Formats: sequence, structure tokens, C-alpha cells
Amino acid sequence: MNRAFVLFALLLSLSISAFAQEKTEKPKVADLAWFSGCWQMERAPGRVTYEQWTYPAGIMIGMGYSKRDDKIVSHEFLRIIEKDGDVYYVAIPSGQKETAFKLTSHKDGVAIFENPEHDFPQKITYTRGSTGITARVEGMSNGQMRGFELVFKPGECG
Repeated sequence: MNRAFVLFALLLSLSISAFAQEKTEKPKVADLAWFSGCWQMERAPGRVTYEQWTYPAGIMIGMGYSKRDDKIVSHEFLRIIEKDGDVYYVAIPSGQKETAFKLTSHKDGVAIFENPEHDFPQKITYTRGSTGITARVEGMSNGQMRGFELVFKPGECG
């Protein structure tokens, strides 16, 4: 009986230790390697949105743009960086200033970036699915919750 209790206590202690260690690990850019590649979404005939990400090498560099009838109508420069032990999604949309969103959660193919001080959006969520990735952009705007999704499938880089 005593040996069984000691064995149980030892296993419980190791489990708690492993759980605590897992919780304190800081996220890394490399945790988001599943963003890498070229993605596209056809919104309507003649209207396509693209997003492209490099493979992580301490940083990930991305870009996105939308075309309507072969004319670029918007663009965005993107980075995923590590700073002061945290990971940030940094976006520079067409004609706007740079904004950083802190990675607040990442698990099982879901990455959530937040910046509660930003006008819109305050939250960007990327989700890996079996056929692509989905980017959900959301937050408060003029006192109302707004949001939209970009559902990307693997596409051509170009």
C-alpha cells in the first residue's frame, strides 16, 4: 500500500511538473510555420485576394493583396516577429500606419493575435483547416462588433 501511494505521488508530481513547464514555454515564430506558403481566395468572379508567407527564420514576412479584374485594389505588408519574449503580428495595410497585435493564444492550428488599443480590428485569428487557412478579423467599430473572414485555399505565389 505504501509503495503504491509513493508511486502515485511520484507520477502525479511528474505530471504537474510537465504541465507547468508546458504552460511557461514562450511562443516562438517557428510555432506558426503552418502559415507558410501561398494562399488565395476568390471573393467573386474577377475578384481575388492573395496572402503569402515565408517559412520562419526567426521572422516570417508576408504580404497580402486584392485584385479586381487584374487591378490591385488593396495591399498589406505583414511580419511575424519575436520581441521581448512575445510574438507579434505586425501589419501595414494600404495607406495606414504599422500596427502590432500580440499573440495571445496558439494551440492546435489556431493563433489569436490581439491589440485592444487599436481602432479596428482588435483581434485577428488564423485557423488551419484541412483544406487551407481562415483569417478572422474582428473588433468594435463605432460602438458595434464587426468582423469578417477570409477563407484561403492553397494558391500560386505571384
